[in-house]
Amino acid sequence: MWENDNINGLSRSSLVALIENRIPAVRIEAFADVHEADALATGLLEYVCRTSSIRQVTRLGISQYEQGVRVSKDNYFNLARRLDPEFAQIYASCFSPVRRLINQLEKKGFDAGIMSEPGMGDYFAGNGKLRNGYSPIHVDFAPQDSANWAIAEAGAQLAWNLYLRVPAEGGELLLWDKYWQPEDDRYQVDGNYFYDDAVVRDARMVRVSVSPGEVIIINSRNFHAVSEARDRLAFGSFISVFKGDRLRLWS
Repeated sequence: MWENDNINGLSRSSLVALIENRIPAVRIEAFADVHEADALATGLLEYVCRTSSIRQVTRLGISQYEQGVRVSKDNYFNLARRLDPEFAQIYASCFSPVRRLINQLEKKGFDAGIMSEPGMGDYFAGNGKLRNGYSPIHVDFAPQDSANWAIAEAGAQLAWNLYLRVPAEGGELLLWDKYWQPEDDRYQVDGNYFYDDAVVRDARMVRVSVSPGEVIIINSRNFHAVSEARDRLAFGSFISVFKGDRLRLWS
């Protein structure tokens, strides 16, 4: 349960509190300046490899669930090896948000890096997400859906997003003080990843407005959603949390 509804700045203690689900989110203000955010947005939008997880979202990159769990490990890691140099070219024209976040986490005393899979190599880490519409209520938690993947061994899971272009209205992040448990899957909409609204009935909710250039980190095992928006562009990944303050990024 959350101790309060505050959105805290990044510190070692605030990230530990988020991992332990004692606060709703962590905010990193001015993670990127206006010029950096615009340059990264331009690079992502020019990128030609696009797949969709749901109709309203264009994913600029790949998804471990869509291209891995729903296809195969080989497919996902082959795509990861192909896309890493292509995204390196995008970063070369602006900056690498993944590397910048890893550096900030290391400065807070965490062992941070890219997730790897024994016998397969490194995961892909860092997707652009162009949203037109809304994201329904859902959770992101590898132990729920990724058996036989190394990320399923994590004790907790976070998600971070750097906001690049934000509409004047809408696009808020909705967070519920409700941690996913296996029995909640009775509310899952058949054939989809999202849940009926009844799953968060009576749960406390926090609405988080976002601004270009800032990062929001959440505990992605908590139910969350995004309100209706047009042309909302963000960039981010998941962070698996392991013993020994080991944080590993992947998408």
